[in-house]
Amino acid sequence: MGVTIHRIKQVYDLYDEVMSGLDFVCKKGCAHCCTCNVVLTGLEAHFLLKHLGPAEKKPVLQRIEDQFPPQRYIPKLTTNDFAKACMAGGAIEEEENDPTWGRCPLLENNACTVYEYRPFGCRSLMSRQNCAKAGYADISPLTLTMNNLFMQFIEHMDQEGISGNLSDLLPALSAQGIETALKEGRLISNHPIPALMVPPEHQAPVQEIIARLEQIRTA
Repeated sequence: MGVTIHRIKQVYDLYDEVMSGLDFVCKKGCAHCCTCNVVLTGLEAHFLLKHLGPAEKKPVLQRIEDQFPPQRYIPKLTTNDFAKACMAGGAIEEEENDPTWGRCPLLENNACTVYEYRPFGCRSLMSRQNCAKAGYADISPLTLTMNNLFMQFIEHMDQEGISGNLSDLLPALSAQGIETALKEGRLISNHPIPALMVPPEHQAPVQEIIARLEQIRTA
C-alpha cells in the first residue's frame, strides 16, 4: 500500500501540472462547489489519513461525526463501472446527487481543512466562471474528458479496493468498519478500466496524459 500511496501523489501532481496552464477562477475562499457529496477511493482515503498523522486525524474524524450529513450522495456505480455499463449499451439509472443537501463537513470559514491531501473529486472542481454568481460551473468538454481519465486511473490503481462518500468512507476505514458499510450499501467495490472514456475529438490531445498515467500506474 505504501508504494501505491506514493503513486496517488504522483497522479495528483500530474493533474496539477496539466491544469496549471488553464484559466480557472477558483481560489481560496471559493467553496460553492464544496458540498457533502464528495466521493473518493479507499486509496485516496488512506493517503489522506496517513499524511494527517494521529494528532490531526482525530479532529477530522470528529468534524465528520459532528456534522455528518444525513442526506448525501451515495454512489451506486464507480467511474469504471459506469464505463462498462456504457459499453454494454444498457440503460443507466440516474443517481440522486443534490448540492443543497449541505456543505462538506471538512470546510471551515470556506476553506478546506485537509486541502493539501484532498481527494481527486475535490481537485477536479474547477470552473472558468464564478459558480456562486452563475449558479453552475463552466468546465470545457476537454477538461471533463481529462477528469474522467484521471478518475478511471485512480480507481484502476485501487481496483481491489472500495469507493464511497467521504463522510462514510473515512470513519469506516478508521474504525475497521468497511465490511459493514459494504453490506449496508454505503460503500461500493472498485473495478479495473474496461475502456477509456475518451471521445474521438479528444483522443489526440490526451495521448500524452494517458501515457504518463500508465507510466505512474506501472512504475
